Amino acid sequence: MRILQGQILVALPLLNDGDFKRTVILLAEHNKMGSLGFVMNKPMHLTLKDVVSSVHNLNMPIYYGGPVAQNQLFYVHTVGKQITESVHIQQNYYWSGNFTQIITGLKNKIILPEQIRFFIGYSGWGAGQLQKEMKEKTWGLLNSTTAELINKHPDDIWPEQVSRMGANYKVFANIAQEPSLN
Repeated sequence: MRILQGQILVALPLLNDGDFKRTVILLAEHNKMGSLGFVMNKPMHLTLKDVVSSVHNLNMPIYYGGPVAQNQLFYVHTVGKQITESVHIQQNYYWSGNFTQIITGLKNKIILPEQIRFFIGYSGWGAGQLQKEMKEKTWGLLNSTTAELINKHPDDIWPEQVSRMGANYKVFANIAQEPSLN
């Protein structure tokens, strides 16, 4: 399958890398220079008000986006071009955009929490690196669906997406994260 911006990377069940075990990544960019995406299912023990001092009452969770740029805040949203400087990913997914407009929209309830997900860091691959990892069977690749990843509970995302990969993978969807504890 050809890798395209907007697709979903699903960590295959035997991937034990600490950063990417049981993760689902939305690819925000993919081109000849490389790929950039955000882990959609790893909440951190932080909220937006913990990392942005000017948003006292926005208690929205922050997610681990990946190991790159751990000192930066990123966001994926479904608000679209209502936010200037937003970058279209695919369908109704966008990333980045004018942060002041986003905060104002959240404070005024024009933007709802289920329309945006915030991340510390991102997942990145250099030219050809993701293709190599795909050949090594590190990742499954799915087309995104109309079901929103942004407003799903993080514990449900990986099992749901791995189940979409077919009968050979469905059995893994219900296995505990640490099978030795069963």
